[in-house]
Amino acid sequence: MPYCPRCGKEVSEKENFCPDCGANLKPERPAERTRVEKLEKAEKAEKAEKAEKAEKTEKKEISPAAPLVAGVILVFIGVAAYLAIAGILGLQTVWPYLILVLGLAIIIAAVYAAVTASRRHPRP
Repeated sequence: MPYCPRCGKEVSEKENFCPDCGANLKPERPAERTRVEKLEKAEKAEKAEKAEKAEKTEKKEISPAAPLVAGVILVFIGVAAYLAIAGILGLQTVWPYLILVLGLAIIIAAVYAAVTASRRHPRP
């Protein structure tokens, strides 16, 4: 038969508490606590990662300059293809104009992005 760790009185193995002093005869398992603590830490870390990902996606804003550039290029290609089919303009003369329009669209997009950035984050 075991004895109570606090008062030393003899107790049966079936008892959870000492009938004399009330001491806990079945101590809690510290391994379970650390396991629970590890799970809680893992959950907290996971929540922090999710919050960080949400922050990153909130900050990503697509500039309207990129779709604008793509639209201008597509319109130009469509017009050039129509003029080539109609026989008004040859395909060989379209490429320099395409490169010119593409360059101008990129310059306009860069200026727009710079102006937008300076409005959002003015210098002190």
